Amino acid sequence: MQALSTLAGVRGCARSRLYETSPMEGPEQGDFLNAAMLLHTDWAAEQLLASTMRIEAEHERIRLQANGPRTLDLDLLWIDAEQVRLPALQVPHPRLLERAFALVPLLELAPDARDPRTGERLADSLQRLTVTGVREFQEPA
Repeated sequence: MQALSTLAGVRGCARSRLYETSPMEGPEQGDFLNAAMLLHTDWAAEQLLASTMRIEAEHERIRLQANGPRTLDLDLLWIDAEQVRLPALQVPHPRLLERAFALVPLLELAPDARDPRTGERLADSLQRLTVTGVREFQEPA
């Protein structure tokens, strides 16, 4: 999160609380910690994607298997009123509306966010999902 907040093109940012969630798919593995960051930048989505992939590499992110255990996973979920459709990047994230673990922290930061494809409030999409597996993370005492 520090690496994202100090990128040269970022003018300001906010971070959601941390959430603990059970894996939805993939091999047997432990719970995940999820959070969202809201960044203010004039960068194009591709430039931000390249920066997030560089940060993952700097933190030794290794992609061994799809949906497998990982130490870091940075996704570009949503851009205010913008759609991106490129071979390596789709925004909003293609499965955002299916993932309470992504919507809960995103909506904490942008409660009025809308799907730029349909105009629907993301909060309305969250209402259709089960959120019981998304728990605020409590630091051990």
